[in-house]
Amino acid sequence: MARFRADDGAMLFYRYYSPSSSPHRPAASTDRQPLTLVFLHGWPMSSRMFDQLIVPLVETHRYPVIAPDRRGFGNSDWSTPSTGEVTLDTFVSDAVNLLENVLQQNPGPFVFIAASMGTAESVLVRATSNLLRLYCKGFVWIGPNMPYTVSCEECPGAPSAEVWDSIIQGFRGAGGKDFIAQAVPGIFRVDLGNQVGQDTLQFFERLVQQADPVAVERTAVVLQISTAGELKNWAEAAAADEREKVPVLILHGDSDAGMPLETSAAIVQKLLPWSQLKVYEKAGHGLYLTHAQQVVDDILAFLEPIASQQRQ
Repeated sequence: MARFRADDGAMLFYRYYSPSSSPHRPAASTDRQPLTLVFLHGWPMSSRMFDQLIVPLVETHRYPVIAPDRRGFGNSDWSTPSTGEVTLDTFVSDAVNLLENVLQQNPGPFVFIAASMGTAESVLVRATSNLLRLYCKGFVWIGPNMPYTVSCEECPGAPSAEVWDSIIQGFRGAGGKDFIAQAVPGIFRVDLGNQVGQDTLQFFERLVQQADPVAVERTAVVLQISTAGELKNWAEAAAADEREKVPVLILHGDSDAGMPLETSAAIVQKLLPWSQLKVYEKAGHGLYLTHAQQVVDDILAFLEPIASQQRQ
């Protein structure tokens, strides 16, 4: 565990895991994998939302992991930059600076594994930094909240502005903690029979409650920015240069009520036609938990050809 000082002085927390020399349940090989996995968490949680993915990927399958807590979430400070308010650019700058710092000390290829808000952030982080563009060898997007997060002419089926307002007001109210408790089961679609114990639900409630309340609201506003233009620009660059066709795996639940498949992942897959889309049955926005083993298996299958190429 470590802290990194952002340009404006905010202390940002991140986890760095290196595979142990004597894992509890090793895979066939105990060799360290030649790829680092960079996890970018969703709103309004922290890097701990990925516990059930990170532990087997590090200890059993031997992948080093970097998992930061976004500004205002988990163990990272919430601080407004002296240059103005917190925007998506702030979050991108935080991630770029942190990852460049880590990779300059330990240079090497990596793959983003991002959920929800983190997916758009991963696209912008790679596009912003020449160093990260060089080392980034792939993306795994879990329940992406892009390219349209608010209903618009291009995507009328995306969540309406009224939906976002009701969510923000839910957090703001005197019953904000009750709102969190009522909302968490829906993330995992327990109504569809997905088995999530009460203690586990309470753990995820605490992740949300740990977030700074201003950060929760400000980030909800930031989330309402379309990334369609960035994806289209990437697709145009890839049409002109095969090297831009960085492998992409999209995992999405067919019962994701927060970001419906047809208004998010399905559009992303069309914009980036070389990407792979896998749809999980009876899965909601929290498939990283309810379908954790399937997610790990799909990630490993996606990573193997990339890792194999790095071994050569």
